[in-house]
Parts: sequence; C-alpha cells; structure tokens
Amino acid sequence: MTRVSENSSVNSINYATGKTKGKLEDLQLKGSTMKRIAKPSDDPVGNVELLAIRSQNVDAEQYMRNLNFAQTQLSYTENVIEDLTNILIKAKELAIGSASTIYSPEIREGVSKEIHQLRQQALGLANKRMGNRYLFAGQKVLTRPFDIEGKFQGDTNKINIEINKDVFIPVNTHGKELFFSKGSKPLERNDINLKNEEIDLTPPQMRSPATADESTEVEISVFDELRALENAMLTDNPNIIQGLLEKLDNSIERVVKIRTEIGALTNTVSNAENNIEKTKLLNEAHKSKIEDADVTEIFGNLQKEQNVLKATYQASANLMNTSLMDFLR
Repeated sequence: MTRVSENSSVNSINYATGKTKGKLEDLQLKGSTMKRIAKPSDDPVGNVELLAIRSQNVDAEQYMRNLNFAQTQLSYTENVIEDLTNILIKAKELAIGSASTIYSPEIREGVSKEIHQLRQQALGLANKRMGNRYLFAGQKVLTRPFDIEGKFQGDTNKINIEINKDVFIPVNTHGKELFFSKGSKPLERNDINLKNEEIDLTPPQMRSPATADESTEVEISVFDELRALENAMLTDNPNIIQGLLEKLDNSIERVVKIRTEIGALTNTVSNAENNIEKTKLLNEAHKSKIEDADVTEIFGNLQKEQNVLKATYQASANLMNTSLMDFLR
C-alpha cells in the first residue's frame, strides 16, 4: 500500500494551483491585449507569418520615404523645366519679332538686353537646388553644375531610387540632356562672343569648304543659343536671328519631351504609393486574422479557469484542515 505523505499532498496542491494560475494569467494577458499570440510558442507557424508581415511593413515604410523624396525631386525638376520652357518661348517670340528687317538697330539693341536677362534667368534655373543638393549636377549633387559661362561641371549619371523590391526609377535630370543639344563637342567661349564679329551657327555640311569642319559635331547649349541671339541683336544681323529660330524650336521640343518624361515618372511614383498602401492594408487584415483573439473564446476560457482555481482552493482548504484527530474519531 502506497503511503501519501503530507509533503506529497502539499506539492500536489501547489502544482495544481500553479498550473491553474498560469493558465489564468495567460488568458488575462490575452484578454487585455486582445491578441491570440503572446509568445512564439502559442503558434509557431503563425509567428513566422507575423514576422514576415512586420518585415514587409518595415520595408514599405522605407519605400514610402523613398517615394516622398522622389516626388519632391520630380516636382522641383518639373517646376524648373516649366520656367525654362517659358524662357525659351519668350526668347523665340523676341527672335521672331527681331528677325524682320523693318526694325532698326536701336530696337534690336534694346531687345538684346532682355535676351541677356533671359539667359541669366536660365543660368539661375540650371543651378537650382533642393535644399543643398543641385538638381542638374547628376550624382555630383554638391557641385555647382554650371559656371558663369554656362559650362557644365557636373556628370551625366542618374540617381536611381528603389520604390519597391528590386524596382528602381531615375529621379534626376542631368544638365547635359536638358540644356545641351546632341553632339560630341561643346562650343568654347571663343566660338560665341559678344563683340561685333558675326557668329556662324550653320551646320558643318552647309558651310563653305573654308569653314566646314566635318570631323566634329558642334554641341550647343541653351546658354550658347541665347548668347548668340543676344550678339545677333547687338550686331543687327537678322539673318543670324532667323537661323537661330530652328535651334530654339529644337531646344523647346527637347525640354518639353523631358518634361513629359518627368510627368510619366511622377505617375509611376503615385502608382507605387497607391500599391504600397493597398499592400499595407492587406497585410494588416492578414495579421489581424493570425494574431487577434476570439473574444468569446477568451472570456469563456477565463471564466472556466477562474472556476477551476476556485474549486482548487476549496479542495485544498478541506485537505489542509484535516488533522490526525479527525482520523482517530
């Protein structure tokens, strides 16, 4: 016959009471947080899914910060391009008016001053900054992209921003593609001056053999075109003014094309923001299904364990109050 000692009874009571209290504490914690998973052991598979969702949410927050930066950069760039377009259109209007032979040299000299101001405005736009970052310097964002003569000092590299996993978009426009026509050799300062010499801006294939240089293709910037237009006004040369009209048209078309590309990138950023927001909502719904507790089940089990604990206390009280005299009666 096995003898049950007092210590064995006490240990059994402590074990039963502690186990019930542990269950009750766990249910109370879940009831206060309304979460079914309080620790990984509650649902190992669900916990793995929760960690994956939280990782995706962290990534989404960083992607949103990247998108906000991209949106700001593109907005600044689009505003500058809009102002540059207006400058070029204004310069073309002045060139069309001054190309007629009915105007006197004094009138063209007056118009040349306005052209000079337009060139200075264009140069200011070319060195526009967002904070301390130059917009058109390529990846050399802390380097002033254009000097006072309009010479490009930045690089032609793109700044790519990750807007979703393995999805990158360029958010900058370098000064070479915006302010220069296609070519292989930029004009030097001596090619366009503000003295009384005439400037030959005709294509190499249309020049006379004495002036043609078929080995190189001249690359002309917006600043060169405006400087040439200003010089043509000062020298009272309507032929050069007429020749510059086509170049101004080409520059306007190039700037408008780049603005269209900026608009397309802006739409891409907006769509990416919407997609991330939708993904976050889906993740939250899935997360809720995994970790949220069933209120009815939680409080039903809580009431059950409270009754069990109460019964355990009552049984323990009856057992512990029994003495040797009770068995001798």
